[in-house]
Amino acid sequence: MKKYHKFVGLGWIVGSVFLLLNISACKLLMENVTAESAFASKQYTVAAGLLQTEFNKEEDVVKKAAIAEKIGDAYRFSNTMDKAETWYALAKDHSQNPEILYKYGLALKANGNYQQAYEIFKEYALNNPIDRPRAKIQMISCNDAQTWLQNPQNVELVPVSSLNSSASDYSATPWGQKQIVITSARKEATGEAMYGWTGEKHTDLFVAQVNENGTFATPMPFDANINTPYNEGTATFSANGKEIYFTHCGEADQQDDFCHIYYARQNADGNWETPQILQLFETDTINAGQAFLTNDGNYLYFAADAPDSFGDKDLYLAQKQNDGTWSYPRNLGPEINTEAYEGFPFIDLDGNLYFASAGHAGMGGLDIYKASFEGKKFTNVENLQAPLNSEADDFAYIQLPYITPNLLEKNAEAMGYFSSSRNGGKGNDDIYQFVWYPPDTTKVEVPDTTLVVENPNDSVPLLAKIPYLQIQVLYKKYQNPDDAKSVYLGNVPLEGAAVSVLGLSLESNINKRLVSNAQGLVLLEVEANNEYRIFAESPGFFNQSIITKTAAADTTKVSVVLEPIFKQQEIVIPNIYYDLDKSDIRADARPILDNLAQILRDNPNVIVEFGSHTDSRGTDAYNMKLSQARAQAVVDYLAKKNIDTRRMQARGYGETKLINECANNVPCTEEQHQENRRTTFKVIGDNFK
Repeated sequence: MKKYHKFVGLGWIVGSVFLLLNISACKLLMENVTAESAFASKQYTVAAGLLQTEFNKEEDVVKKAAIAEKIGDAYRFSNTMDKAETWYALAKDHSQNPEILYKYGLALKANGNYQQAYEIFKEYALNNPIDRPRAKIQMISCNDAQTWLQNPQNVELVPVSSLNSSASDYSATPWGQKQIVITSARKEATGEAMYGWTGEKHTDLFVAQVNENGTFATPMPFDANINTPYNEGTATFSANGKEIYFTHCGEADQQDDFCHIYYARQNADGNWETPQILQLFETDTINAGQAFLTNDGNYLYFAADAPDSFGDKDLYLAQKQNDGTWSYPRNLGPEINTEAYEGFPFIDLDGNLYFASAGHAGMGGLDIYKASFEGKKFTNVENLQAPLNSEADDFAYIQLPYITPNLLEKNAEAMGYFSSSRNGGKGNDDIYQFVWYPPDTTKVEVPDTTLVVENPNDSVPLLAKIPYLQIQVLYKKYQNPDDAKSVYLGNVPLEGAAVSVLGLSLESNINKRLVSNAQGLVLLEVEANNEYRIFAESPGFFNQSIITKTAAADTTKVSVVLEPIFKQQEIVIPNIYYDLDKSDIRADARPILDNLAQILRDNPNVIVEFGSHTDSRGTDAYNMKLSQARAQAVVDYLAKKNIDTRRMQARGYGETKLINECANNVPCTEEQHQENRRTTFKVIGDNFK
């Protein structure tokens, strides 16, 4: 799927000691590295080679398939999708992991094999009904991609050969009128160490002069004060070219360093001063990068994984204050940000936002999207479609503030640059020039398809009713929003929630993302007599999904209620009972645990603790052992529902946390003892990856 290998480009944390070593030291360390350790430290190109050795030695077909799947994973994470497809194809016939079909479909889609990918996702949907929504999203995107390829936008693309190399080159941005700055991992980059994630050098900024004929001179290293042996990239400049903001990742004294935006000024001698970190958040443990500075210098758009993000990485906006500092960043909201990756923001002269995303409906990898500014927010997200987007990663879109005379003569509407890992380039990523032309004005006669039905009472036709789905998003309100035990005040409409609607029938092509209004409402035209999955999300609340069926030809009204997340607060799970002195999950407890499994599927980043408590009867040691077994039974049950055990902790409390006075030797009723015999649920983290 994605190659989030560098946050200056498409990824985030450096993540390994490998990039901190020189070539000779790296060679020495490689003698002891294993496939498992290389994979765990994100050295995917290293892991793939070691795993292939294991694959060739293994004779058992099931174990061989498991190794082949792991090799496919390594190639997918390093964005070598042709090899990923090959290894997933080898794995799928004997793999015991049902997820292999989904991974194989992703690889086929990333290689542009849309019809074959569609059939694989369809097979996965039929065999995995619980996970059908995820497969349906991919099926719809495969259909959209084929439609867009057959009806491409009127855009001309030209690879900029003078800027591209055999390594990754991306994120072209003008610096003044006569220079362009790019990010590149070419051999001239600073340092000698190779980045184990990509198999290339760490990226640097490079600058190229614009020749008189409009071509570019050979890119040269930008500045020794800016470039380091670690990752730098994705630059943006002030209007006068005297200020630079760029992303930097990696320090010599840290193995798992974060990425940050750095800032530097150019002095009167033309030299760049020592860059300073831009302190946008209250902590340095938030990744931030891929900045874009507006022409007036007052607004900085960038990507980050702050706590209020909707998922992977989101787009944020900071405003420059009168004293020169920046305001606390504001999330651009659910219209733009999804549970997946958003990055590479750019604002054109009309105030439109362009960005890359893996979360909105797209053709594969990262796609480029446009959103217009209305009121106080960006909205109306639209995919730029083919040929700007492809099955590969397409990102770092910028429009130039001018159109050259020769293109004006051809009625060009806009020109600029973007980056892509599509086939046919020189390296992993390459820089392309695009030119937008007016759409084809050829008119096609469309027959009148107004749907009418005959009125049995007279001869006047009536418009047929259109089926709509009206969804209201509510949230549970408490007197103290930070205390789950405070007074519950009822359900209140939630504005600004992201609502995704997905048609579940294999033939449905509906996959929409909407945002609730002040009354918590969204309205969508849908297909009659069809099942839909509704998925609602908002920061600070548990994501919630429901399935509903629409009426024949009328408005179907449903509501979704979001539960607030109370971190580190125990919530009693009702109706979880155990037989005397036993820890087995009873049949009457399974429905509530099945519901919990769905909540955990809908909230894949949440880490939870399941606690079990006994009453005071029995010895302290016995009760502690029994309660631990009961808590573990809950975790084991949910693990069988495909919930990752790394997201769940089992803890037995025995009789250490009684909620009434029924301690040892205190006479109590059975009802009072039952109050103490309980199973609890507690959110202990929300950053599981």
